[in-house]
Amino acid sequence: MRAAHGLIAALLASAAAFAAAAGPVATPGELVQARGSRLYVEISGNGPPVVFLHGGLHHFDNTFDKQRDAFAASHTVVGIDQRGHGHSPDDARAFSYDDMAEDTAEVIRLLRRGAVDVVGHSDGANVALILARKHPELVRRVAVSGANLRPGLAPDELKVRRAWSDQQLSEFLPKLEQRLPPTFRTDYQRVTPDGAAHWNIVLAKSYRLWLTPVVLEAADLAAIQAPVLVIAGDKDFTPIEETTEIYRGLVKGQLFIVPGTGHGTFSSRPELMNPAILAFLDAP
Repeated sequence: MRAAHGLIAALLASAAAFAAAAGPVATPGELVQARGSRLYVEISGNGPPVVFLHGGLHHFDNTFDKQRDAFAASHTVVGIDQRGHGHSPDDARAFSYDDMAEDTAEVIRLLRRGAVDVVGHSDGANVALILARKHPELVRRVAVSGANLRPGLAPDELKVRRAWSDQQLSEFLPKLEQRLPPTFRTDYQRVTPDGAAHWNIVLAKSYRLWLTPVVLEAADLAAIQAPVLVIAGDKDFTPIEETTEIYRGLVKGQLFIVPGTGHGTFSSRPELMNPAILAFLDAP
């Protein structure tokens, strides 16, 4: 895979620099072929690899801008933009948590560093948990914030919305966008290779993704053997009871509720998030 050669070379150079006790190594991002997707991957720092998985309608740069440098001082930071997000081009396929997990697994294999640590936010948190469930050989430790097991809708309403036609969904999208910060659209349009008009397509595909009836079953959580740090803001979208359900369902779970914080834990409270996650990842 020609597109992966530069990525692998960058990881090898990063590892060599770490062995020589050099300063952090930064490489420009590039598109990597993974299961038919073209994923933008960027790497910085040196040391044990940590893969960062962004939230919905976001990408690596604007989800983890307050983590990149802090983690790159002691780890190799690997940021991935999922298909149709950020710098990664979209295609005709629907968005799927399972597909995102499989694409991520392929990128991790290309890194050739064995099991890695994974940090995920929101949709990326769901992907990280699925990845740990399906590919335990690729995951050492996991830190997730804002994960959910189910959409926050009553069963009857969920059934109705999942049956919406494309026309019904398009009529709903303006109402959905009104609930989002305007930076969601502007950040997307600033970097997407698909053109500004593709925003509505990505918004529609994201909303259908968020209607996934069950992200993970209780049996899936119980099967995850990697240590997992489960994080949520005390005013997060996901109810604390559901966050606790995730934590209690894990064999090696730890729980961290961030006080005075909503869904944007990584951006709003890096002074709490960064040391907590680094301590978790670096624990014996």
